[in-house]
Formats: sequence, C-alpha cells, structure tokens
Amino acid sequence: MPSDFHVTIRRYGPTLHLAPAGELDIDSDHAFTPVWTALTGPTTVVACDMRRLTFLDAAGMELLLDLAAHLDERGIAFFAYNWQRQPMWLLDLIDRITPTRSHASNRSTPTGPLRRTLPGSLYA
Repeated sequence: MPSDFHVTIRRYGPTLHLAPAGELDIDSDHAFTPVWTALTGPTTVVACDMRRLTFLDAAGMELLLDLAAHLDERGIAFFAYNWQRQPMWLLDLIDRITPTRSHASNRSTPTGPLRRTLPGSLYA
C-alpha cells in the first residue's frame, strides 16, 4: 500500500524548513528524495517542524538520523521541534533501551541528533 507520507519543503535564504506529515515508516524513504535535492543549494540551517508527523517507526527514525548525520558532516545545523506524542515516545524508548557511550561524539543519547530543538517550540 502506498504511503501518504510527504515532506513540505520551503527555503528561506540559507535556511531549509521541512514539515513532514503523515506516517514515517519503512515505505516512506521515497519522500526524502526532494529533501536531498533541496540540500544541493546553499544551506546553513535545517529546521524540521514535526507537528504533522503522526507516526514514526524504527525505519523512519533511521531515515531522520541519517539526515541529521549527513547535515552534521556538512556543518549544517539541524533542529527538530513540535514532536507529537507517538514519535516522541519512540525516541524516549530507544534512548531508554540503548546504552549510551561515554565517548560518543556530540550526542549523549542515540536519538540526541533529533532532539536539538528551537526555543519557543512545544518541547523546548
């Protein structure tokens, strides 16, 4: 069954604003193709509004973590904010069951790259 997941992309100068909507799962990777294309332009910040992301599974979380890692490698700041209950629950669960490594680079938890938020958001 085709996924109704999609990502709205807007560019404001060097800032790329992403707004994923629907259920981000194993069948949703195609929706990130336009995101990768948009990153070919000059970008210093990616802000991701998770308000309309209603469901997240482990494969979807891996897609987001891959995006955050790619941005970090390129020196692009990544912020995710307005998480809904179920996706936040999954992030919390993964952090509780996965041991952290004291020598991990710039993250204190496995989902740390997805927890950098903007001031004034629902979960700041």
